[in-house]
Amino acid sequence: MKVKKLGLVLAAMLLVMGLFAGCGGSDEETASNGESREVTVLAAASLTDALDEIIKEYNKDCDDTITTSYAGSGDLVQQIKGGAPCDLFISASSSNMDDLEEEGLIDTDSRKDLLGNTLTLIATAEAADKVSMDALTTDAVTQIAIGEPETVPAGNYATQVFENMGITDQVESKLVQAKDVRAVLNYVETGDADCGFVYRTDALMLEDGKGEIIADVDESLHDPIVYPAALIKDSPQPEAAADFYKYLETDYAKGVFEKYGFTVK
Repeated sequence: MKVKKLGLVLAAMLLVMGLFAGCGGSDEETASNGESREVTVLAAASLTDALDEIIKEYNKDCDDTITTSYAGSGDLVQQIKGGAPCDLFISASSSNMDDLEEEGLIDTDSRKDLLGNTLTLIATAEAADKVSMDALTTDAVTQIAIGEPETVPAGNYATQVFENMGITDQVESKLVQAKDVRAVLNYVETGDADCGFVYRTDALMLEDGKGEIIADVDESLHDPIVYPAALIKDSPQPEAAADFYKYLETDYAKGVFEKYGFTVK
């Protein structure tokens, strides 16, 4: 009976260790050279706050260095194609990940849809009362901030919305293009644009008194917003990258993503 109880205790201890070991099962590599491994993550700008919080917690149990670079997904794709260091890529668009897959640059077996998001219309505090989806073509709105459609998925989704609403010609002269969704957020907060289209996760970051959420955009007006992730095929740290990737699917990481407004796949 005592042996059986001891076995159960040991099993429980091993389970807990497995759940909380941030570095997964590849600690031998770290121990053998006495150095922490460095993982480079390129991720869509809208993931900045959530990933930074997750990495901070991850490093409580793991000495690996997680280096991040946030930008528009299209810009990140070009960086990867150009040979920029990258072990794990998280895009805000399936088409950007498709691009890398067609080039043979990702581990296709590792690709999965990690998260979802919502396109949201925001406005300055001063313009909030007069801004709406229907008002975009009126004189009440003079400047609309969006991400650069060629490199920022949120900007591309916004142009799809204009096309499906049949208002592209009416709003074209009002568009102010930004390098990423965080720049769009800044344009609205500083009053450089009356309104703008960002993800709901970014809209939740609006500073009090500087902007307001006007409406979530009807999902039927644009392609589904999906965040695919994948390991880079020629990653210099495949095991360390895989360990961190697995951590992004833990209950803790999912909770952080949801806290920031993402939907977990």
